[in-house]
Amino acid sequence: YDGLNFKDKAFNGWKNANFPFTNGFYPRILHSILFRYDIFPTLRKKETRLIFVQPVSLYFDASISVLSHNVIPYIWDCWPCYYDKLERWLTKHKVEIAVFSFDQERKEIQKRLPQLKTIHCPEAIDTSAYQKGKDLQSRPTDVIEFGRNNNIITGLDKKEKIRYINTSLYSERPSDEKFAELLANAKIAICFPKSITHPNIAQGVETLTQRFWEAMVSRCVPWGHCPKELSDLIGYNPVIEYKDENQLDEMLCNIERYQSLVDRNHETAIRIGDWNKRMQYLHDEICIL
Repeated sequence: YDGLNFKDKAFNGWKNANFPFTNGFYPRILHSILFRYDIFPTLRKKETRLIFVQPVSLYFDASISVLSHNVIPYIWDCWPCYYDKLERWLTKHKVEIAVFSFDQERKEIQKRLPQLKTIHCPEAIDTSAYQKGKDLQSRPTDVIEFGRNNNIITGLDKKEKIRYINTSLYSERPSDEKFAELLANAKIAICFPKSITHPNIAQGVETLTQRFWEAMVSRCVPWGHCPKELSDLIGYNPVIEYKDENQLDEMLCNIERYQSLVDRNHETAIRIGDWNKRMQYLHDEICIL
């Protein structure tokens, strides 16, 4: 969604914590080259820079930084198909510290590169970009699906009595404000990790992504499956675990039962799930190393 890019929000969280930062810029003509090729040499530098990267765009995200600085990459969306690429890049540029949003990914790279110091720092969101919304009984939308589509709970658009919204079916992506409003108006949000919706890509890697925080801070009932990373981080399961599609009717008929859960989830997301606090944690962890 416009302005809700996770790397932008993480970067803003770092700035909001008053840590040093610089904005990167690449001439447009270099974009294609930098995306495909790791063209810069490895040099030993005095200064260190934290950079936000994805393996799919690793060379672009990190290219000029590796020339001018020692780098500490904060790595998102590193599915098993990228492990070899990431290992080669970390070795080539003599990276000493790396931060991972997936803990399973961190453990795998740590096995391959025992000398590498690693930090697990789960995804977060800018909680101020979302709305608390009304209590569940007063919300007009029954179910919302957003981001990556699930392939587990299907056919909701054909149920006449279910007021269902799927943002991927919109002709244009909703603005930040509209997206926050849609969430705040929904009783239930479908929330599955990629390990369930796209097992061929995740290959057993189950991780916490921002959709869970977005549902929690908006006081929707998350319905799907809770990644272990999330329950370990906050100390409880904030998700109603999916059993079958008949479960939905029971949930909607008794939606008030979940009010205490969504209230607790909202408080937890504000307290733990914000990028400002995540970046403070990351800064402290890096300083310890």
